[in-house]
Amino acid sequence: MQITNERNSPHATLVAELYTAVDAMNADDVVGFVAEDVTFRLGNFDPILGREPVHQANKAFFQTILAMRHTITGIWSSGNTVFCDGTVHYTRKDNSEHEVPFATRLGLKEGKVADYVVYVDISGL
Repeated sequence: MQITNERNSPHATLVAELYTAVDAMNADDVVGFVAEDVTFRLGNFDPILGREPVHQANKAFFQTILAMRHTITGIWSSGNTVFCDGTVHYTRKDNSEHEVPFATRLGLKEGKVADYVVYVDISGL
């Protein structure tokens, strides 16, 4: 994970730590950032509600790829909402590469992510 421009966001550390866990493909660490009643949505999939279902969904997704790496080109904050965007680089199970732009919106509640939306097209995976 690399951040090339944090835009002076007070949430840059949170984003860096969250995406370090995502890029390590560690579902246990990822759900450590989310609220018990989190709503999570990846791409055009249906929303997932609750920490344990989000844990299982991340675990399942991580098993479909060999690796991933995010380059975050911007982080913006407005109150308890954080936005970031950049590029995500995937390595498929056959060692082929796939890179696409992404954007994420994180709604925070009591220091945890309660609303987690990732805008990305993973159809090429």
